[in-house]
Amino acid sequence: MEITKQNFVEQLPNITKDLKRSCFVGFDAEFTAILSDEKFKYRLFDTNEKRYDNIKTELSKIIMTQVGLTMFQYERDLDTYVAVGYTFHLCPQMVGDVHQSFVFQASTLNFLCKHKFDFNKFIYEGLPYLSKAEEEHIRQQLTDGTLFSNLSRMIDIGEEKEVQQYCSEVAKWLINSTDETIYLDIKNPILRYIVHNELRIRFPDVLTTDSLGNSNKVLIYRDKNVISATSASATVLEENLLSHLLGFSQIIHLLVSYQKPIIGHNIFLDIVLLHNQFIGPLPNNYSTFKKNITAMFPIIFDTKYISYEMAKMLTFNEVWKTNTLQDLYEFFAQGKCKKLENGVNLIRLSTPFGEKQSFHEAGWDSYCSGYCFIRLGHWAACENSGVYRPVGPREKLAALAPYCNKVNVIRGAVPYMNLTREDPPSHRPKLLHVKSIKERAIDVGKVATVLSGFGSIDIKPYGNRTALIAAGTQYTAEKILKQFKDSKEYRISFFSVYRHAPASRAVIWGGALLTGSIVIFLFHKRVK
Repeated sequence: MEITKQNFVEQLPNITKDLKRSCFVGFDAEFTAILSDEKFKYRLFDTNEKRYDNIKTELSKIIMTQVGLTMFQYERDLDTYVAVGYTFHLCPQMVGDVHQSFVFQASTLNFLCKHKFDFNKFIYEGLPYLSKAEEEHIRQQLTDGTLFSNLSRMIDIGEEKEVQQYCSEVAKWLINSTDETIYLDIKNPILRYIVHNELRIRFPDVLTTDSLGNSNKVLIYRDKNVISATSASATVLEENLLSHLLGFSQIIHLLVSYQKPIIGHNIFLDIVLLHNQFIGPLPNNYSTFKKNITAMFPIIFDTKYISYEMAKMLTFNEVWKTNTLQDLYEFFAQGKCKKLENGVNLIRLSTPFGEKQSFHEAGWDSYCSGYCFIRLGHWAACENSGVYRPVGPREKLAALAPYCNKVNVIRGAVPYMNLTREDPPSHRPKLLHVKSIKERAIDVGKVATVLSGFGSIDIKPYGNRTALIAAGTQYTAEKILKQFKDSKEYRISFFSVYRHAPASRAVIWGGALLTGSIVIFLFHKRVK
């Protein structure tokens, strides 16, 4: 089901109920930009900390425009999973001195257009949201009594005229009419809050309250002391306003409250954006970022990483072609490995996400991530017991526990990000050191072209005539060393800090010169 600001309030009780009943939640997001510049290119040299440092500034300009959540509920009697899916459309907001901004890349626009992204829903119907830091800032203004004045200052000329028109309408009613009540229909929640407060300041003898059954209407009583009517307290007005401003953040609060396991596919960028958009600005320290994420979402599974590790248990003819989400989902959905199909649960999607359920639509991708998680969990549990049989959700989660909070890292020095512990050591071979013999200045582009046929590599300068090479596999590294063993153009060897670092070389040469000087001095003295 698609959720916008038109149906969010109505559907919030159902979303809450579905989330509470779920055993785990599929998650996916679509962004406003893709990090495609050269400086954001994934490199085999990268540690996770280095990669985080490279992208944190740029990611602070990017937002999630669409979030998919699929709640997987287990029906024990039928041994069936019912998947209840939601696609939330989000749009940044300006409230008081909180100005949310973002960048839309042209390449991303092309990508979203290709996949039929609905920009009207994003702009006109997208849900507002606040990060934890922004919410605290707004609440502090409510405590200080400064929010009303901040909101009043920030409204545009058209909205200011609307407020004046509503006040004039009430003034005329008080003078010219004998009716005991009047309604004002104000759809904009921020404007409605401003009008409530403005009327109370200008007309202290009237009573204003929200109209029962229609939250858009402001009901005004002529007599402040009218029996059976109570004014909406300032606290009620503030909470109503906050509820609107929080929007989708209320769903984030529910996820934090219920502590359901979060299932995604290749979610490194997703969780960085989760922090920036719903916790607060990305911290400078990588370890602080990880602590902040796990404090809110303590159980995260990445099916990209799980499938990469578990693929090692299948033969070449049994395993999936690639572990992209689409290939992995189709592998399990089409039963391409028969031995993994014994005793599997039925997974039923309760309602379609839309007319065209397609990949790169956040809701559908969240469903596919959870679907693959169930199949991988069934396989892992059956391998543990040695029998392929029906398996419940608790046993699946227990079987996949070794993969919990390990997030896939694309083309990096380490295989995954560990959210709760230190990241693992590098799984790549030792770096190679290359020195140009013929040229006084090494051309890294030329070297990369020469070595490209040996396998996956990255190269970076390491002085005027030297560079470092990171190879994807030990086989690639050894193949390069063997091929260039007697090369007259490049000297390539395993990198050694002692041999190749400039400081080390300076120490070695300095030591050699000092030793030579002492030897000459002693020899000269002895001759004398």
